[in-house]
Amino acid sequence: VRSTYGSMPEAISIRKPVSINTPGLTATRRIYVIGFNRCGTRSLTTAFKQAGIGCVHWDRNQLMLAILSDLRRHGRINLQTHYPGSNAFLDFIHVPEHGEKGDHILCEGTLLHQHLIDSDPDAYFILNTRSVEGWLASRCRHLNGSFLEIYRQHLSRIKGRELNIDDVLLEWRRMWHQAHAEILSRFQCEPHLRSLVFDIEHTPYNNLKQFLAEDYTLVGDALPRSGNG
Repeated sequence: VRSTYGSMPEAISIRKPVSINTPGLTATRRIYVIGFNRCGTRSLTTAFKQAGIGCVHWDRNQLMLAILSDLRRHGRINLQTHYPGSNAFLDFIHVPEHGEKGDHILCEGTLLHQHLIDSDPDAYFILNTRSVEGWLASRCRHLNGSFLEIYRQHLSRIKGRELNIDDVLLEWRRMWHQAHAEILSRFQCEPHLRSLVFDIEHTPYNNLKQFLAEDYTLVGDALPRSGNG
């Protein structure tokens, strides 16, 4: 179903991380931005909201908790039951102590890409990416360094020994390359999937607009810049 409109009102904010589709939006096909955090997810959220697309961006760990709950109970993900009226989902990560006190779960939703794709194969899937060095630097700066420290403590608990920053960076590199290899392989092997690799540093914004054009009309000539990179 294609939404035909000239200038669609912005999506309606419910709370800071969550918005719902503007009433004039008729498209129902969902959008999953399955790359890691710190890869333009806030900018993409802004672009989608400006087009009237309701978005869920991290939602203070609640997005990942909904996914983990669905997988545990049903073996598949159905985010529409948790976020009715929102068509785009971004920043799949659960960070300890950022949402629930005493919660020690750390889960990277990007590593659950197989479940996300299998649960809604007719959706749009965007691998948002950037240079690995830029990503590592952004993660190190995130939350004034507290994200890195939380991750270091979490990995130290898992490994049973005290890890240093270099250990964390090595693990992040491993995750990065593993996830990208797996996702790109699936995109390549299943050309029927609606898939796009969107490098926030190099891919023209028009590629994203054309990718979603069957259902959505993004506005502007460039990706809006949001967040602190």
